[in-house]
Amino acid sequence: MSNEPLNLFGLDFQSEKLETKGIPLYLTARRTFHKVSWANQSFILIKVHADERFGVIAFEKQAAQLSERYGMPVAFEFENISRTQRNSLIERNISFIAGSDQLYLPFLGIALSNHFAQPKPIKAEKMMPVTQSLFLWLLYRGNAKPVMKKDAAEAIGVTRTSLTRASGQLEAMGLISQEKTGKEFLMKAEGSGIELYRKAKPFLINPVQKIITVQNEREYDQYPLSGESALAERAMLNPPAVSVRSVWKATIDSGSIPEVDTRWEPEADPVRLELWKYDPALFAKGGIADPVSVAMSFEGNVDERIDGAVEEYLEGYAW
Repeated sequence: MSNEPLNLFGLDFQSEKLETKGIPLYLTARRTFHKVSWANQSFILIKVHADERFGVIAFEKQAAQLSERYGMPVAFEFENISRTQRNSLIERNISFIAGSDQLYLPFLGIALSNHFAQPKPIKAEKMMPVTQSLFLWLLYRGNAKPVMKKDAAEAIGVTRTSLTRASGQLEAMGLISQEKTGKEFLMKAEGSGIELYRKAKPFLINPVQKIITVQNEREYDQYPLSGESALAERAMLNPPAVSVRSVWKATIDSGSIPEVDTRWEPEADPVRLELWKYDPALFAKGGIADPVSVAMSFEGNVDERIDGAVEEYLEGYAW
């Protein structure tokens, strides 16, 4: 393989990608291996995936194992590194590179920086399912007062860690503000009602993961009406030929439910089940899925009849 230039701290190295056949999968999965050379010395540089959870002991053992295999020193490349991680690696003499300003290569000489990268900002692109759940809970709670994170986490049934990630995403989108009061963190929606929905719309996701058509059973009556069935109840739209209901995908084993095809089973009494990415029952009223989720379930729709019914549901909702 051809060499490629690699600049580290103003020094020009040569880098050559290596094959990893014969090396255990746990040492190579989601990693890249390069042979890096400078002057008359070479070493193996292993780029570590950001999600890896190995500790310093594991890295020490891996460095020794791979160094013996390749017959040269081994260094790990991290996207960024904390002060504690840096100190632990140095204490065990584990060579590493982190970003563009953290470097410890004792076989070449030591070069370090005291700058530590800040956590990457949360991207304000599209909401995660848990983020959308939190947003809908704040939107529909009907109270403009700040709310504690722990109360929100309990209300939508998620861990505080998941809620912290979700609230950070909403803050990055400009939909909420956050502040710390004593030991508690408070969130406040930046707006209310349908105007807050319109502000959030570019970030909202379609809640429907999958749709299955199954034989109607009494147990399905507990699931909220959604899709065109919801619009038929809340707007001037005729009910669909097959009733549509929604259920959180985590609460149903869709693979164990036999689907029906009315083209070949004309006597069937079918129902369409929308498997949602979050629990529709959290925000349903009167057995009808909430208007924002229903609106997003028709994302990309080109039927003016449906568009009109969606707007009617949104405008008529008691915000």
